[in-house]
Amino acid sequence: MAISKDQFKQGMRRLGGAVNIVTAADGGVWAGLTATAVTSLSAEPPRLLVCINRQGVTYDIVSKGRTLGVNVLGTAHKGLAMRFAGMDGEEETERFSGGDWFTAKSGAPLLNGALVSFDCTVESILDAGSHAIVIGNIEAVEIGASDVLDPLCYLDGKWGTFQNLG
Repeated sequence: MAISKDQFKQGMRRLGGAVNIVTAADGGVWAGLTATAVTSLSAEPPRLLVCINRQGVTYDIVSKGRTLGVNVLGTAHKGLAMRFAGMDGEEETERFSGGDWFTAKSGAPLLNGALVSFDCTVESILDAGSHAIVIGNIEAVEIGASDVLDPLCYLDGKWGTFQNLG
């Protein structure tokens, strides 16, 4: 028996995750979105994967520009996470007026002050239903200040952080 779309969404809301802003560039056009579907893939070669909705502008920019930035957010970035999740109505290409962004070697926008940012070129894109699995070759890693390790997390529709690590 197949599960419904609503059952799937309800179940996945209980799978907490780190909050990231995924960015891309194609020429002078930047786009980005908030995602929790980001994970490491391999250390040799260094790769990660991101799952992105194929209906969005960011997917189009990733596909054309073949760049990918993954910015891991701290709790201080909650407002940016909400903005890049579309909660303020800004289009995916207009969300960069908030935050301190710079252009990475690949051309992807990276966030100054992120816990860590990964600058990637796109190795491959696999169709997976409504989303695509984007595999990125990590070209550079920008590690933020080690005294600010307060990652932003998302669980059951709520923003929060890890507590009692250690």
